[in-house]
Amino acid sequence: MRLCKDELLLLGGMFQVTALCISLFMSEIAYAIIGLLYICFWLAVVAIVFNWVPKFVFQMNDKFPRISVFMASIGWIPYFTVFYALFSTGVDFIVSGSDSITVFLNNYMPLYDVYKMAIGISLLYAAYKVFYKKEDLLMACEHIGH
Repeated sequence: MRLCKDELLLLGGMFQVTALCISLFMSEIAYAIIGLLYICFWLAVVAIVFNWVPKFVFQMNDKFPRISVFMASIGWIPYFTVFYALFSTGVDFIVSGSDSITVFLNNYMPLYDVYKMAIGISLLYAAYKVFYKKEDLLMACEHIGH
């Protein structure tokens, strides 16, 4: 079984950009669409884990290779948010009561700055790959799923 990490990152970036654009409308319908999109995203992640890569991931990379590099560079965000939510839930379970809010804020505020910095570094690295090294996103599982 081969891990298709490039495809997972591209899928994460596609979800992140799409969800951000939809969330700008700030309506109940937009939030419902994002919820459905989130479920579809995780179904696609499961499919990629089992080496069936959806065609739209390859089509995105084939038609827009430079944009794919930028999307893949921020593709870690949806996965990070899930892991952070699980981590903060575990911390809240261990530290309960009025102290849990203090622990959450003390851990969240510095992490938010690191989070913003990591997004900036990811996008700068993507710009370096696209404009300086002139690399395209190499799909590790190109032969699987077509």
